[in-house]
Amino acid sequence: MKFIRSHANGFIALGLFVVTFFALFLNGPSVGFTRDEGYYFSASEHYSGWFRQVGKSPAQAFSEPGIRRYFEVNREHPVLVKNLMALCHLTFHPEPARVNAKDQTHKIGSYARVMRLPVHLIAALGVALLFLFGCSIASRRVGLFAALSFILAGRHFYHAHLACFDMPVTVCWLATVMAYRKAQSSFAWGIVTGVAWGVAIAVKHNAFFLPVLFGLHWLITLGRRFSFSRKGIKIPRIPTAFFGMLILGPAIFIGHWPFLWHNTFERIGWYFNFHLRHVHYPWEYFGTLLTEAPFPWLYPFAITALTLPLPTLLLGATGFFGVLGERLGHPLRTCLRRLGRLLGWRTGPGSETGGRPWLDSSDGWLIWLNAFIPIFVVAIPSVPIFGGMKHWLNAMPFVCLLAALALDRFVAMLPDLGVRILRPVYIYAATAALALLPSLLGLIHIGPYGSSFYNELAGGVPGAADLGMQRQYWSNNTTGVLPWINRNVPAGKRLYLHEVNGECFRAYQRDGYLRSDIKMSWLPEHADFTAYQYHREFSNIEYRLWQENRSKKIEHGLYIDEVPIVLVYDSTRHRPNP
Repeated sequence: MKFIRSHANGFIALGLFVVTFFALFLNGPSVGFTRDEGYYFSASEHYSGWFRQVGKSPAQAFSEPGIRRYFEVNREHPVLVKNLMALCHLTFHPEPARVNAKDQTHKIGSYARVMRLPVHLIAALGVALLFLFGCSIASRRVGLFAALSFILAGRHFYHAHLACFDMPVTVCWLATVMAYRKAQSSFAWGIVTGVAWGVAIAVKHNAFFLPVLFGLHWLITLGRRFSFSRKGIKIPRIPTAFFGMLILGPAIFIGHWPFLWHNTFERIGWYFNFHLRHVHYPWEYFGTLLTEAPFPWLYPFAITALTLPLPTLLLGATGFFGVLGERLGHPLRTCLRRLGRLLGWRTGPGSETGGRPWLDSSDGWLIWLNAFIPIFVVAIPSVPIFGGMKHWLNAMPFVCLLAALALDRFVAMLPDLGVRILRPVYIYAATAALALLPSLLGLIHIGPYGSSFYNELAGGVPGAADLGMQRQYWSNNTTGVLPWINRNVPAGKRLYLHEVNGECFRAYQRDGYLRSDIKMSWLPEHADFTAYQYHREFSNIEYRLWQENRSKKIEHGLYIDEVPIVLVYDSTRHRPNP
């Protein structure tokens, strides 16, 4: 028992990891494939061929033509996650599922589960790390609330399923920040920070902003130690983490990616140029179809406010301004502290109200910057905004930490308000449960259609539709109509799955979501059946269907709270004879 007590945080972290992994793994088959996943499935299968080639003929595999043959596919993204997917594919050899011919319903095969397995493991690790981070900066209950509020948020839970890079880079970002914090007083952790950042940039380009963020943190927390004299400039101690990142980061980035081993600088230049000039996809925002820059700077803040569960949002905002109020000096700090007193915040030592500070200066700025900077970057009007909050998902663990700190501060105030009937631990547990309940209920309600999740402030999916917000993205909600299609589409008919690429169409058939005797159509005019996904940018497709069919009749549809998401049209019934 003594061993368990002394390592309680480790056991709780392990429990969170196991529960999160199995929740994702068991729920995964209900979540449809996104367009990006289709490309990454295909790329991973290409990369698995390279690993086979390494076993057969290493010299050929490591040659420039051999590497280009396999890795030129999807070269706009680093390959760490896709390599993990490729190795899982080689290890488990997923076979196509067979569809039940009797009732023509699908049975879930193993292909997508195998491809998504690395992300499930990484997401589960992220929940455990967030718990441990909360424990290290505050307390066990802060870490537990932060971890649960993060994974129970509808959009976060959805992205934790996908064989994409958004959740993995979020976890790597968090791990790098944790290592950097330790590196303030440890040479060894400076090396770990370099490794962690190298892994992060090997997942996705978001992580290239981390050195800037750490530089800001260093200047803010140690800037007062700069001094100028006749003898020169006195610079405060530079953390070893910066040197570790400078040396190890690029080495890991190039070393993990065989495509960069030849023509290195040319190919790295192409990679950065691709993302600096990234194409933008039209996106609906408050009734306006955003098609080109400049985009509204409020966009990421508004989307966060409408998609993060309301209690987490309110607590996170309270923590955000509470920590900021302690960090800033006069006169702004005075204004914020006065506002804080109206909201019931406690302020740090030396203030008019007394009490302990939220966090020490270094931790406070570190968490605050990580909650703000990723959102701020997307708020720059020239930055593409398609994809919703997944582009600043790396800020969300820190927003949830701020929410946990705010809840902890709120509960600590309750005895001063005369609540002395229950022990504080029970009061905290009850309050935390109430704060997490909307997240859990929202998660259950939205089901596998997480890209359509909107919170109570938006009024759920119906409210978001009335506001003119994007109802879904990347085609995963198609699974809501596939059972009907399997039961009703005759053998050999052509099906147009709007916004579903060929790779995903084949994956649906391979895993038994869609009958293998149904043919893919690339255009609605050539299809016998069409599953149209509601996007304002594609409204012309529905008009084309009405004209082609001489009818507006909808045969079937996926509706969330009576809001149309995916609509099925039968052209064989309405199309006039030639």
